[in-house]
Amino acid sequence: MDNNINYKTDIQFYSDEASLAKRGLLFDKKIWRVKDVAKFLGCSIGHIYNLVSDEKIPKIKKGKFVYFIPEVILNWVLEGD
Repeated sequence: MDNNINYKTDIQFYSDEASLAKRGLLFDKKIWRVKDVAKFLGCSIGHIYNLVSDEKIPKIKKGKFVYFIPEVILNWVLEGD
């Protein structure tokens, strides 16, 4: 029996891998909505709306709807603040 197993590391590895897989699926979409950006960034939908209202995140508004381009959001994250 192996007593040197680190269960926290193993669980974290699998959860990170699953998270990356989910994020990969997001990039199959051409346009994101607020919930998609929140899922990608790992934050709340309300936080995304705050970023939109403060004009701190790149977006496209059509009437009352807000849309995001996945590649633009990724570049925004990589550029930093």
